[in-house]
Amino acid sequence: MKKIIIVILLQLGIVINFLSPTYSQNYPALEKLQTEVSNLIHLAKFSVVTIAAKSSHSYMIEDDEGILSIFRDSKKEKTDNLWKVGSGIIYDSNGYIITRSSFLADFEMIEVRLYNNQKYEAEYIGTDEKTGLALLKITANLVEPPIMGDSNKLSLYSVVMVLGNSMGITPFASFGLINGYTPEGFLILSAPINPGNIGGPVFNLKGDIVGIVTAQLDVEVSFSGAAFMDYSHQNSLALPINQVRRIVDEIIKMRDEEKGWLGVEFDPDSLRANKLVLKSVIPGSPADQVGLKRGDQLLKYNEIELLNRELIGKLIEETKPGTNVSIGFLRNNRSLNVFPRLDKKWPVSFNPRKPQKINPMPLKQSDAASVQFPVIFSPSKFRQLNSRMIQMENEIRNLKIQLQKQQ
Repeated sequence: MKKIIIVILLQLGIVINFLSPTYSQNYPALEKLQTEVSNLIHLAKFSVVTIAAKSSHSYMIEDDEGILSIFRDSKKEKTDNLWKVGSGIIYDSNGYIITRSSFLADFEMIEVRLYNNQKYEAEYIGTDEKTGLALLKITANLVEPPIMGDSNKLSLYSVVMVLGNSMGITPFASFGLINGYTPEGFLILSAPINPGNIGGPVFNLKGDIVGIVTAQLDVEVSFSGAAFMDYSHQNSLALPINQVRRIVDEIIKMRDEEKGWLGVEFDPDSLRANKLVLKSVIPGSPADQVGLKRGDQLLKYNEIELLNRELIGKLIEETKPGTNVSIGFLRNNRSLNVFPRLDKKWPVSFNPRKPQKINPMPLKQSDAASVQFPVIFSPSKFRQLNSRMIQMENEIRNLKIQLQKQQ
């Protein structure tokens, strides 16, 4: 415990030294850096939005009050509104907004607030379930999307900036480095992720967006010793913007195309025999709802004889979503008919239904070797660190003297 106190006192001494009158002098290089950082934040803030999702929260309260509550246990359910807040980024001038689905679970309404405090109710488009990206849309004039960067050009240890909403402050900025990549291609950032930053954008130092914050790392470790310093909250994952653009552009394209969807997959062996035998039926799809099953052989679509897979695919996609169609099929040598109502065709991993509550999954040490893990200081390591801190103070003091001589 004494060693921890010593470390804290040493750190506090450095901070106080920086705030001393001798450090209050103007240094052009530092002032220029301050100006550039401020300009970077002001340039990027116009495309950052705050997203609030309203849902209902139920709990039990005591129904009886006073002396009667001693003799009987009577409770009633009460429901209040619960607002969960996150961040997002304007994707294009049409009002599409990208965010993270994790805080939208069981929403009843989604509200988007722009940088100028204008509020809009958002339409929920859906979620890409592989990445957790959610797409929203607002009807607003003069929205300002960011400049799209190229995440393929990001090098390891590039400095990045995370913007978002945190503690009611927008934009709330933090800086860090790209320290590595997960096997799935996510960026591992050392930038601190504050409450409300999830779903917010990651910018390079030119002000171009290069990623979307998707998760704060929760590293499963357990250490004991003289000192324990947990830096896991400072690590986060971000989806590279090139991957984000591929996902979002496909969703928007298919949303505009209005293609029909039945929800079946065909057996490849049957296709080679010029037959359309179902290999599987997607749960919850129009085909599943009318009772089509694996092994059924499709014969007709709206009385049109089905000769091959390309024909039925073309007929389904050309049918407007929400239309009831007739499908003739063969099951156990019996000819039957069903009348499904086609849904809208979306990308394979896309889900247009509102997200459900999910539990966060911790990142294991084997998932990414570049994650910074908690550190234990031995007595010798502590003395070494203490010596280095004193050396750094001396170096800073000498640097201050040199700068003063140059003025």
